[in-house]
Amino acid sequence: MAKQNRNVLITGGTGILGSAVTKAYLAQGDNVAVTYLFDDEVERFKEFNPDFFDDVTFLFTNVTEEAEVQKTVEEFLSKFGSLDALVNIVGGFVGGIPTVELEESRWDFMMNLNLKSVFLCCKTVIPHMTERGYGKIINVSARAGLKGEAGLSAYCVSKGGVRTLTESLAAEVMDSGVNVNAIMPSVMDTPANRESMPDEEHDRWVAPTDVAKVICFLTSDDATIINGAAIPVYGRA
Repeated sequence: MAKQNRNVLITGGTGILGSAVTKAYLAQGDNVAVTYLFDDEVERFKEFNPDFFDDVTFLFTNVTEEAEVQKTVEEFLSKFGSLDALVNIVGGFVGGIPTVELEESRWDFMMNLNLKSVFLCCKTVIPHMTERGYGKIINVSARAGLKGEAGLSAYCVSKGGVRTLTESLAAEVMDSGVNVNAIMPSVMDTPANRESMPDEEHDRWVAPTDVAKVICFLTSDDATIINGAAIPVYGRA
């Protein structure tokens, strides 16, 4: 792939999927900044990715707070001049709890982390992108967002909301040169998932590096005709 030299902001770029996505963009010559909330995220990224660490700009951000998101985007633009692609990876999982037993705080946690964060980041960067007439946004939904499942109400609703929000945003920016799409992972092959599900067929799970390839494609100019899509990336999982 030709060198891109674009400016990419990745929320949650220090996690397992985030690290894979960060490395994929760096490998194709892009400038990358990632958000983080805890210092140990950065230390862990450095431990597992020493060859890439110095190439990444780390921006402390609580992506569930609008003022902090605005400040981060301003810092990004101050350093790089423009923002070509936003990848919203920040998210979490709460499951195994029937809805009637689900604490309000856990419901709010899922909505804020998985859905509000995407809303705030998209809301903040889209005006810059539409003004330039160019921009790519990828949001991370999930297969669970397609259908409600027992014990997963908050997670399903929050991830389903990401998919629906993506469709709304895509319709709003359709004529502005901006593309907004989502991916829908299922179980990915990570150390944490292997530990929590030791008896599953791990070879059926999707590698984060393969998901990263799809994200990079969707933010490439080769994918300009794709807008408002929710792309399944769960393979055989």
